[in-house]
Amino acid sequence: MDTFVLAAVGILSAMTGFWIGRSLQWNLVEDEEAYKTKKILKGNEIVSPVTGEVRVTEENGKKEMHIMPEQGKIYAPAAGKIQKLYPMGSAMLLETEFGAKVLLKVGEHVDDMYSDCYRCRVMEHEYVRKGALIMEYDPKGIAAGGANPEVMVSVQNAEAFEQMAVTELAHMKVGEPLIYVARGGRLQVEGELLENRGEMELFW
Repeated sequence: MDTFVLAAVGILSAMTGFWIGRSLQWNLVEDEEAYKTKKILKGNEIVSPVTGEVRVTEENGKKEMHIMPEQGKIYAPAAGKIQKLYPMGSAMLLETEFGAKVLLKVGEHVDDMYSDCYRCRVMEHEYVRKGALIMEYDPKGIAAGGANPEVMVSVQNAEAFEQMAVTELAHMKVGEPLIYVARGGRLQVEGELLENRGEMELFW
């Protein structure tokens, strides 16, 4: 009797071990398949420098992101060096650590009448960290003068990147991904754009 019980227990243990092993194997296969189908875009983010409503335009083959700001502060959309400051501090060119040359511009026109509306907080050739305050300005003052107070963001050397993406969200908060760039061929770098950023649109 004892021998029978021991044999039965042994058989049950073996079957249990077998099914646990099979289950683990199936899970590993499923995980492997999920990993294979998950597309990872290796690149870099340019985040929104302000909070506000977003619209996208295209000029001379380059996409431009225009944001109607809810406040008068602009923050660095990526870490890098201020390569150039434009007259009256209403625009600047930031060269990021990953090589993107990002133009940040406030308003459609550069005019002496708006010079008091801008307070640049960086110097030319200064290195800035991502999220650092780089400009303060008066959107209401600019709008009162009849100009557009939108903040424009564009990648001036877009041709240096094989892949780019821009958000499709109509409203962005400071620090949320606005533009995504990547080097590498389209077939080599297939992108998830990304579980948290599925609203971004690829363009080439």
